[in-house]
Amino acid sequence: MTVSGKDSFLNHIASKLGRERIYDVQRPDLQALAPDSYGSLTADELIEMLKEQCFFIHTQVIESNAEILQQTLDDLVAANGGGSVITSGDARFAEYGLEFANASVWEEAAGREQNILRSEAANTAIVFADYALAESGTVVVESRPDQGRALHFLPAHYIAVIEKKRIMLRSTRAAADLNRRIQAGELLGSSINFISGPSNSADIEMKLVVGVHGPLRAAYVLI
Repeated sequence: MTVSGKDSFLNHIASKLGRERIYDVQRPDLQALAPDSYGSLTADELIEMLKEQCFFIHTQVIESNAEILQQTLDDLVAANGGGSVITSGDARFAEYGLEFANASVWEEAAGREQNILRSEAANTAIVFADYALAESGTVVVESRPDQGRALHFLPAHYIAVIEKKRIMLRSTRAAADLNRRIQAGELLGSSINFISGPSNSADIEMKLVVGVHGPLRAAYVLI
């Protein structure tokens, strides 16, 4: 695959910058860009930081475990008013033995349009986070054939299950790990989504309104 007009485009940028074009581009040291300002944090300290930040982004945090995860999620779905559920096709749903009534799964075989329709009709989406960022209360999720972007944004309620081993301090840590996976030859999703709680906007009169253009409520379940 080639990029049409790449050389002329980059040459034009270099000329506007008043310098010769640079061909040997070095990747940045992602860890050095934002060194830890908190010192060495334990797993429990990262969890407490995540919980504190989630308070400010209007996101509920529930601590659970593998044995009661099904009941925890069922209770959250019921608190959301029940209705239909959509999950990703993540293998971890089977690993934890999770099943939901009135549920559909985002699956490649269904096709894009059908998966989007399922997401629009669902009251609650349930996914597993690829990473969770303690400093900002953010979950990081890849777009993959078993987990499209619409899954995260169209249902009225959003639940992200977070395995504690996937909690890290900030985005540069997640970016460094993603870069490591790419260098190891692993294929990543078509996009990486950073989601920090339910949708919100303060565009009108600087008044915060939650649930404007996406999920009305978000919850994180730590296991």
